[in-house]
Amino acid sequence: MTKSDESPGYAEAMAELEDILAELEGDDLDVDVLAERVRRASELIKSCRSRIARAQADVDKIVSDLEAFEAEDEAEPE
Repeated sequence: MTKSDESPGYAEAMAELEDILAELEGDDLDVDVLAERVRRASELIKSCRSRIARAQADVDKIVSDLEAFEAEDEAEPE
């Protein structure tokens, strides 16, 4: 997979979304480009949502593991 085929990181995707939004809000957007820009924005939003969901799952797992460790530590006699 080449760099151009990879989806951008979260920060890069958000920056690109901001650029697209600025284009869409501008008066000089070519109507022939409109559908392409909206399609790209949709792809970026899906990618960001997916990254957020994965990060949330990772954080939930870490917290769960820490809670289990603490419970085990408290259950051990001193």
